[in-house]
Amino acid sequence: MEYELRVIVEKVAVSSQEVVKRETITTYEITAPASILDLGLRHAEQIALLEKMQNVLLEEQAVLIDLGYECCPNCGQKIKKNGYTHSQLHAVFSDHQVRLQKHRCSHPDCRWQSFPTIPSVFGTNIHPDLAKLQCEQGALYSYREAESNLEKVNGHHRGANNHTQVKRLTNKVGAHLAEENRRLPSAEECAAPAQDVIIQVDGGHIPIQEQDKRSFEALSAIVYRPESVQDVDQYHRKIMEKTCVVSALDDDLQTIKTYLLHAALKQGMTQDSKVTALADGANNCWSVLSVVAPHCQTLECILDWFHILKCCSNEAMEPL
Repeated sequence: MEYELRVIVEKVAVSSQEVVKRETITTYEITAPASILDLGLRHAEQIALLEKMQNVLLEEQAVLIDLGYECCPNCGQKIKKNGYTHSQLHAVFSDHQVRLQKHRCSHPDCRWQSFPTIPSVFGTNIHPDLAKLQCEQGALYSYREAESNLEKVNGHHRGANNHTQVKRLTNKVGAHLAEENRRLPSAEECAAPAQDVIIQVDGGHIPIQEQDKRSFEALSAIVYRPESVQDVDQYHRKIMEKTCVVSALDDDLQTIKTYLLHAALKQGMTQDSKVTALADGANNCWSVLSVVAPHCQTLECILDWFHILKCCSNEAMEPL
């Protein structure tokens, strides 16, 4: 006897449990798998099934979207339905056309009409989960690499994941985070007053794709409390709670100084705190660390162990 599997979606009235609508999404043949590739659904098939399920759900949700029109915004007269418009929605793994109701004014002399779109209703047509993926990829890789990684996840090309879009969204989120870091943290954002605070500052070059230069210099800092360092096993320890900041050096260190001070305040630094700072000895690092000196009891700057060992090794290699 032969069988097949049907994926069916039912729209059910909650009160009576009556099936109002029943739709077959897709059908799968049941055959003996010749190889492991035949077990379950392939990557593209999984994405396709999810896309079909999304379309069914979006069709039902679109009817319930409140556009906020009770009367004509121009003359106050009643409004009438005026057909539909289709607007794009970019979900995590698929793209959709959502049908939205249009309206027009019932008064013959008033020509007001509504042309709703997903961005006009919700502010964007990119789902936050997709935006999160794009920002994470854009922060960790070049924008073209991020586009390639997202295509591998999807199994096919999507215009919503092109490198220009990834760059635009990553920069937009980065600008928002930059403003947040510049803002003096509130009392609710700051930890309890800390007796001791540790700061680590280091610099490096970040590669970029520009004709006039290959990279730009940046500084990063980590701020944490000594009690946040816990043993993972016999040989390793981990900082369980910390505040990290990073900035380019093209503004005479002003941004990274602001970020570092605010990060230290979030970790509970007060006028009674003793701050221990570790750096590689570069003038930029010491200059940035000096910003916390007026806001703590003491600031002790220490050359980190790696560079101490490096200095000692270099001296040991010099001929007597």
